[in-house]
Amino acid sequence: MRNVHDLPTPAVLVDVDALDHNLTTMAARLPGSLLRPHVKAHKSTALAGMQRRHGHRSFTCATVREMVGLARAGLGDDLLLANEVLDDGRLRELAALQDRAMITIAVDSAATINAAAKAGIRTVLIDVNIGLPRCGCPPMDAGRLADSARSRGLVVRGVMGYEGHLMVGDDRRVQRQETLAAMQVLRGA
Repeated sequence: MRNVHDLPTPAVLVDVDALDHNLTTMAARLPGSLLRPHVKAHKSTALAGMQRRHGHRSFTCATVREMVGLARAGLGDDLLLANEVLDDGRLRELAALQDRAMITIAVDSAATINAAAKAGIRTVLIDVNIGLPRCGCPPMDAGRLADSARSRGLVVRGVMGYEGHLMVGDDRRVQRQETLAAMQVLRGA
């Protein structure tokens, strides 16, 4: 056994009991499909496998590489790429995995829809800007983009939005009200 002070850095140390407690608590609070863990939080197929054993079979990814890793690890029950991608080669890499994994990617423009269709991606979500102006279409464009995606042969699972800009406030009551308002925008899209 090695002493923790002898480990080369950087090194990851995990309190296995705390991890198991957190996974159990998370699964009890938001079981199964009520939670789609985001792989960017840990970038580990081993941890995603643990989340899966606790009942979470759907994952969100920030990068194509994360998606490919999960699919190749057999964790592809339902994978969502929550960022838009225009790179045909990367999208074709995802399309090639669709027979072993449920792959859905976010689209927010004619260009991202075209890239998805051209690469052979089957399923998309329309990403709607609900207040964080880094990606996502204006809410009033979501229906038009969904129709455009369908006309290209894509299956549209629905809409998504990211309310990350609301997570920095200290007043939980205000945060909750603003988050609910952002979700109303998404429901109306």
